[in-house]
Amino acid sequence: MALNTQAINGRIIMTSSNQPYCPLCSNLNLCRVSDTTKPCWCMLEKVPKALIQQVPDTKKGKSCICQACIKKFNLTKQDNFTSL
Repeated sequence: MALNTQAINGRIIMTSSNQPYCPLCSNLNLCRVSDTTKPCWCMLEKVPKALIQQVPDTKKGKSCICQACIKKFNLTKQDNFTSL
């Protein structure tokens, strides 16, 4: 499956990917964007630009960041904690 992106409401979103792993932690990202029966979580989640910037250039635009990494980033940012 090839990677396709699409602009919706000014956001670039992934419409299909063959990369099931998060580019940050390498765990499964559970992206189901190719499933046309219902929207994937990744279509509804807001991913902070600062988190996207942490993705290595060689992995950008190839797969979704997983929900765990997004939540960890948001908690760290919100609580001013440093990730270990």
